[in-house]
Amino acid sequence: MGEKLPLEELSKTGFKILEIKVDSPFITGNLKSIFHYLFFKRHESRGSKDSPTKVPPERTLFISNLPTDATEEHVRIIFEEFGEIEGVIFHGVPDREEFLIDENNDFDKKDPGIISSENKGKKLRKRRNLRPRIGTAEKNKLLIREVFGLRTFLIPGSSAYVIFESSEGLNNALNMRQKMRLWNAKHSVLSLGLDKWIEEYKALRRDPNDLQREVDEYMRKFEEAEQKRRQELEAKHNQPDEEGFITVTRTGRRNVNTDGTITVTAAKPEEVKGLKPKNKELVDFYRFQTRETKRNRLVDLRKKFEEDKQKIAKLKANRRFRPY
Repeated sequence: MGEKLPLEELSKTGFKILEIKVDSPFITGNLKSIFHYLFFKRHESRGSKDSPTKVPPERTLFISNLPTDATEEHVRIIFEEFGEIEGVIFHGVPDREEFLIDENNDFDKKDPGIISSENKGKKLRKRRNLRPRIGTAEKNKLLIREVFGLRTFLIPGSSAYVIFESSEGLNNALNMRQKMRLWNAKHSVLSLGLDKWIEEYKALRRDPNDLQREVDEYMRKFEEAEQKRRQELEAKHNQPDEEGFITVTRTGRRNVNTDGTITVTAAKPEEVKGLKPKNKELVDFYRFQTRETKRNRLVDLRKKFEEDKQKIAKLKANRRFRPY
């Protein structure tokens, strides 16, 4: 077999074209795999002298058009054969205005960004204006993914910076030859799709066994505290105070079982036989009831007045009426 050919380049850009094969269970249809194209070249620092860049240009490779599910593991597998990689910086995570850096990297992390020149300022502003607004609910989801280590997707067409340990690794990567390269991860990466949603669902909910143990422990401590409080109250009953007086206290009696529970039983018929039935009707509760009560009272007064008049007339007739 002959020597492998170098990678093709995009005219007038300096970008090399890297073809990668993507095998994924999420590919639908009859296709078992698809091909994706990455574009990379040596990083060129265009920042002003007063603004130091975040990455060293002499050993940094700039990659564009990354797949949306790209992780540092994917990028390392493609380029680690050319030299030791110090770190990978992604540009295109939807919940960040600045670049994300691996916390294990040793290079400077305090610089707020890479693109800082006046020439790129307008392009940067335009790109930020095109980014979708993220609401509170989306921010909560992103926070959940960060806390529980769940993956987030990149913006389509995102880029990354691969920083090699030495400039030799960068030169080897720029001189790579054509061959079939698989977009895969050696180690298991965090899930995507339905599996990712299931993991998010489980991460937000406690394990029932752990929750039951926590509830049992809480109730045990609560019952111990209640028992201690009752014992302290019983110890204070009928005890003389500082002046020697005894305050007699009485506690209600209730039937308690041997297991500490309270038994509730129905009342006996002979106990409730002598009780007066409660009047369930509300007296003078409504306005019409008040009016009827007043009307009936006036009728009774008139009736009594007429009866008294008849008695007085009868007494006068018998000459027995003596008002004084």
